[in-house]
Amino acid sequence: MAFGRAAMRYYPDLGYQSAVRRFRREIRETRGLLDALKALGYEEHHRYLTPQEMQVIEERLGDPD
Repeated sequence: MAFGRAAMRYYPDLGYQSAVRRFRREIRETRGLLDALKALGYEEHHRYLTPQEMQVIEERLGDPD
């Protein structure tokens, strides 16, 4: 899934850039989330999230829908 699309799912009330910035910050600040994503090959500049990465995010942040 595109990173920006995932961000907009979590923060639909924000503009695109604000949602992306907030989503990146949330990933960094949620205990253990960034480490778990990096173990799957995630790098902070990636534009797409794998299904496994999205699964980890949803486990830590909850289902956005």
